[in-house]
Amino acid sequence: MTVYGCVGKILRVNLGDEKVTREELREDVARKFLGGRGLGAKILFEELKSSVDPLSADNKLIFSTGPLTGAPFAGNSRYCVMAKSPLTGIWGEAHAAGYFGPELKYAGYDAVVFEGKADRPVYLWIRDEEVEIRKAEHLWGKITGEVQRAIREETKDHKTKVACIGPGGENLVRYASIVSDLHCAAGRSGMGAVMGSKKLKAVAVRGTRKVPVADEEKFEDLAKKAAKEVLENLFYKTAYNYGTSGGLEPLNASGRLPTKAFQKSTFEGAQKISGETMAKTILVGRATCPACPTCHYRVVAVKENAPYEVDPDYGGPEYETCAAFGSLLMNDNLVAIAKANELCNKYTLDTISTGISIAFAIECYEKGVISKKDTGGLDLSWGNYDAVIQLIHNIARREGIGDILADGVKKASAKIGGGSEKWALHVKGQELPMHEPRGKKGLGLSFATSPRGACHLQAMHDDDFADGQITPEIGIDESFKDVLGFSYVTYAGKEKAHLVKITEDLISLYDSLIVCFFTVHPCGISINTLVDLTRSVTGWDVEPKELMKVGERASNLCRVFNVREGITRKDDALPERLMEPLPEGPFKGETIPLDQMLNNYYEYRGWDEMGIPTKTTLRELGLEFAI
Repeated sequence: MTVYGCVGKILRVNLGDEKVTREELREDVARKFLGGRGLGAKILFEELKSSVDPLSADNKLIFSTGPLTGAPFAGNSRYCVMAKSPLTGIWGEAHAAGYFGPELKYAGYDAVVFEGKADRPVYLWIRDEEVEIRKAEHLWGKITGEVQRAIREETKDHKTKVACIGPGGENLVRYASIVSDLHCAAGRSGMGAVMGSKKLKAVAVRGTRKVPVADEEKFEDLAKKAAKEVLENLFYKTAYNYGTSGGLEPLNASGRLPTKAFQKSTFEGAQKISGETMAKTILVGRATCPACPTCHYRVVAVKENAPYEVDPDYGGPEYETCAAFGSLLMNDNLVAIAKANELCNKYTLDTISTGISIAFAIECYEKGVISKKDTGGLDLSWGNYDAVIQLIHNIARREGIGDILADGVKKASAKIGGGSEKWALHVKGQELPMHEPRGKKGLGLSFATSPRGACHLQAMHDDDFADGQITPEIGIDESFKDVLGFSYVTYAGKEKAHLVKITEDLISLYDSLIVCFFTVHPCGISINTLVDLTRSVTGWDVEPKELMKVGERASNLCRVFNVREGITRKDDALPERLMEPLPEGPFKGETIPLDQMLNNYYEYRGWDEMGIPTKTTLRELGLEFAI
């Protein structure tokens, strides 16, 4: 039986005994969980024990697509990687765009589940029905570009798509990423370290099939409508011209640009590291994903009259990276930021966690907790970009102080001591993204409650409601109109918690379908068009309410996964620094009344006062097996 949108197959690969099996993805499971986060949460919750060491053979690693992945429309390119996180010890999840996800669908698989651990380095080669575990000793130690070139030569196909790890993943850096297309990173929560622990160097895919679409004629019309909605959205022009770093200067002007490890919120050198400056100086091209018109990926190159050469094969820095290696570290050298981005893509390191880890080390140095003796002679002063570049090498190779920083700031502060836990900027072990929650209180609540630790892609940002937009299709109706508008950004009342819950479920839906945030509401494709696309692809007569319930189901299942690992209300916390008043700018003096916001949020979620989903809530969501 055809499961439209999905291809109906899950591939299981046991790396220990090199056994490959296929199993059916039933239509009832696909409709209830879709794919991506929803499907991965179901598999991991049912198959992992709570005591599993994330870096042991007992952990499982899932690459998952969704019913809309690979279907020809703007936003079809993302895939999701999930496992128990070695960085946090709880739910781990990372997403990437580019060409790998669609290729996995074209090969005939909705998901690949890796089990066990190889006794030597290997990579998985998938060509439609042909699946082979191949030796990879000759690839171990190599950076991503070398790995991709070698695998394409071995498969005799330059169109082979490769998702791989570099030395960061091999050396079990706990925030190691997985990189495909050399610049698309599944960055957060250490999925690259899980690959490294399993001796899995890469997954290489080549597919020749089409995604099965239930109503191709209707889908084609809707795809054109979706492209028009993307192109007419204001985000498109900024994204094309300046990438996501086009938002850096506006955030700085509003006093919400993370600066000097969140000690400040404005940076004098913001213009020098902005998307506008990048476009005028080192930008040499733009890249995009299949069927997408935005071309928001930066391609940069530097060869002469600069402190570093930068290879355009590894793309270019987007907002998070520009802030993490720029304002956060008091560095206004754009070339050094571009070099840091290149190195992270070569070594497979998450740029956000790497930047926060280096900021932590600089602050330890500034406060005298560590010295040049500890840093191997490096002068870890704010703005010293040469030291930053060296630290990236050290972290990836686990050399010197890099060995400590490679475990993330939570573990590093426990080892270094000296009160350094006060400036270890993380939630549940995952380092903070580059957004100032004291000026975005809803985002602060989402940081605290996110299943994978601090995450800027868990809920819509407060500014998304600054124009007073009503979206009744997802439950944001006229009853909210009095709290929307620009004042909503700092509003912290009961409705804020409700809106966070609603938009978390919306993004959880996006992560299960899977679609790209930069092409869907509020950046492009409307909710109704997305629902119609889902109907035409799957053939299911779904309504927005049913799809939102899928997102809510996945959100709760991830929470129960974490509850089983011991997570309760005490862990839904923010770093001490973020609970202090914002020190400057238009939002000076703002704080986050987190405790009351949690009370409201738990109520809307149907969780008890300790943040645990109630039996009633789980039954209503069809999650009886999780009780």
